[in-house]
Amino acid sequence: MAADYRVRRQIRDSIENNYFRNQHKPLAADIAFQIAFCYKIGFGVKSDDNECHKWLEKSNKQLDDLKNEKEAVRPATWKNRRMWEFKELFVQIDIIHEYRRWGLKALEKARKEHERELRDMVQEFGELHYISLASYEILGNLLDELGEYWKSESLRVRISDQIKKTKGVGHPYYIQSILNVTKSYARLAKWKEAQAMHEEVLMHTESTYGRQSLAAIACRNNLALTFWNLGRWKEAEELLVYVIEANKRLSGEEHPDTLNSMASLASTYAVQGRLKEAEELGIQVMELQKRVLGKEHPSTIGSIHNLASVYWTEGRWKEAEELGVQATQISQSVFGHDHLETLTSMANLALTFANQGRLNEAEQLYVQVIETIKRVLGEKHPSTLSSISNLASTYMKQGR
Repeated sequence: MAADYRVRRQIRDSIENNYFRNQHKPLAADIAFQIAFCYKIGFGVKSDDNECHKWLEKSNKQLDDLKNEKEAVRPATWKNRRMWEFKELFVQIDIIHEYRRWGLKALEKARKEHERELRDMVQEFGELHYISLASYEILGNLLDELGEYWKSESLRVRISDQIKKTKGVGHPYYIQSILNVTKSYARLAKWKEAQAMHEEVLMHTESTYGRQSLAAIACRNNLALTFWNLGRWKEAEELLVYVIEANKRLSGEEHPDTLNSMASLASTYAVQGRLKEAEELGIQVMELQKRVLGKEHPSTIGSIHNLASVYWTEGRWKEAEELGVQATQISQSVFGHDHLETLTSMANLALTFANQGRLNEAEQLYVQVIETIKRVLGEKHPSTLSSISNLASTYMKQGR
């Protein structure tokens, strides 16, 4: 149920086509019942009681049968799940990356579809059913992608509070809900709040699943990134080294989780002035991500940024510029011109221009970034203030 809504629609359409191919066979009644169930819960279609009853009559079954079927759609008892199943709660379903390829209209349409499906699912299963929660998670990611960070934060906090009240702090649904909230805190640069939540979820995860579990390792990685953004470099480094070794052992050296942690460690070396180590690890990660994830994947773009920043710190402006142009072009193509990833690429490229004395080019980029980022994130966001500061510095170098 957490897959792309277009897939669900295709499944539903396929079931109906199968019915018409088999309508004179005994199988037809079972297929008709499946279609009735789709209309009952809103799977791949808008919930419709009239259509539901029409197909239910063709199935020769009763409403009680539908109710029993709905009751059967329950999650397994979470305490009995294997560890690898619990890991799935921490894996982000990256359908958003596919929507980016189709542009803003596809994202807006997906948002409307998920909001409609959520109304249907909540009505049938309740707000905290695992199907509803999966859809809420996707909706939150869609809101992030559309730049509506405050809305996604409000949504995630509300759901997390409800899960905490009804299921308790040790339940995996609550643990996942905290991780979702911290996504919003990271977007809004609320690092102190993010740290407190990451420490809470780590405590609950280690208590329930053990220090060596994949879930606990994922939590330590998130806490390390929070330390990084708070400027606590040594603590971030120690956690990342631990996470990388654990991920290599459990998931493999080329697993996306391993590569992302390696990229974070390279950035940690860079901010501590250990540029040779940062460059070597950064090149290794970037090449692996291009091969494993593709050059248009957000993680790959992030690694290009990181390596460019190392060159920038070393004063290797031409190499930094080449990577900056590459990251900006890919970001504009994949995310669009108004996305935070694109704006970050443009701001970094502007800084590279400025340090080469190409002040007019830097100014043009900064002005463009500031106008957009004010609209997307607001005037007080750290990224907005940083860009304004850099533009002021550019004016000063121009004698203005």
